[in-house]
Amino acid sequence: MSNFLSLACVNIEGTKHLDRVLAFLQKEKPDVVCLQEIYEHDLQKFAEELGMESAFGQMVLMGRDNKLEPLFLPFGIALLSRLPMSNLRKSYYHGDEESVRNLMFDGNHQSYYHLVLSAALQKDGKGFTIGTTHFTWTPDGKVDDVQRTHVAGLLKTLQDFPDMVFCGDFNAPRGEEIFAELAKCYKDNIPSHYTTSIDVNLHRLGEKLRGRSLMIDGLFTTPQYEASNVRLQDGVSDHFAILAEIRKL
Repeated sequence: MSNFLSLACVNIEGTKHLDRVLAFLQKEKPDVVCLQEIYEHDLQKFAEELGMESAFGQMVLMGRDNKLEPLFLPFGIALLSRLPMSNLRKSYYHGDEESVRNLMFDGNHQSYYHLVLSAALQKDGKGFTIGTTHFTWTPDGKVDDVQRTHVAGLLKTLQDFPDMVFCGDFNAPRGEEIFAELAKCYKDNIPSHYTTSIDVNLHRLGEKLRGRSLMIDGLFTTPQYEASNVRLQDGVSDHFAILAEIRKL
């Protein structure tokens, strides 16, 4: 009997790395997985292949491979779990669950709706609340007023979760304004020796990003939790995957 919940989190970049991501999850066998930039159709395949429960939070209707084409499919964030999930919540801090069903991608990545997708899990008699989000994109990771408005909404939404582990792609570098706002309220569990979460070997901008401080993926906790053995794994997607062991104190 383990005394921790194993967690993996990764932005999978749509359909570009599906085989890599699936192989990674089959190898690591985490208890719970948080995914960003996933099509609902592919989530169903992951759930079947991995034998896990799944939950999906739609952000937009997106053409396959980000194309502006007639076949628009639900695209967003997801949870996968080997443990039964309860109290599933889709907490939108920009937009709402009703109108997102008809929100088609128009080429503007800031037009996505944004939510915290969360669920309660039980392991070895301990209760865990796990959530994920994909925060608002800006060009070149520079903060703008859209992000400032949305982070205020995110922090307000998170107040409804006094006990939580939440992770995802925050599209805001550690040490800068938006990440700092989150780190004021929640513990940042990514070890300080990691300076980026972008895999330049798989990212579309590649070498242009080498050497830049772009730690834009995060793992945050409230005081009821301890995250240990936190590491980033390359070779999975254009973002490093986050792996961690979560203990309830």
